[in-house]
Amino acid sequence: MGTVDTSEFVVALSASIGFLLTLSLSDIPFTLVGALLLGGVVAAPIAAWIVRILPARILGTAVGGFILVVNANTFFSAIGLSTGIATVAYILLVAVWIAALVFAIGARRQDQEEAEGQPV
Repeated sequence: MGTVDTSEFVVALSASIGFLLTLSLSDIPFTLVGALLLGGVVAAPIAAWIVRILPARILGTAVGGFILVVNANTFFSAIGLSTGIATVAYILLVAVWIAALVFAIGARRQDQEEAEGQPV
């Protein structure tokens, strides 16, 4: 596990150095970089705690749906949907996301019940 973590760090560091070397220092918005750094420092322990608590199926459904909902407006405007149709599509997307979450939670509960019913 340590080898994988080390290699991921080396790859991320190399990519960051390469990215920074190809930019002019005057083009880097350091206030934005600082805000992203601060957000990452705050979010990392919260994310680690959530990943430890939530099962993978529920977490994957929640995160995937969140990404879709957050980016839906950009997608709808990119494909040229009118405001009314985009609103209906957005509501439908949120409803499907909620249904998927309910399904994932129900499947997790069913798995737990089956595991409790089997002898160890």
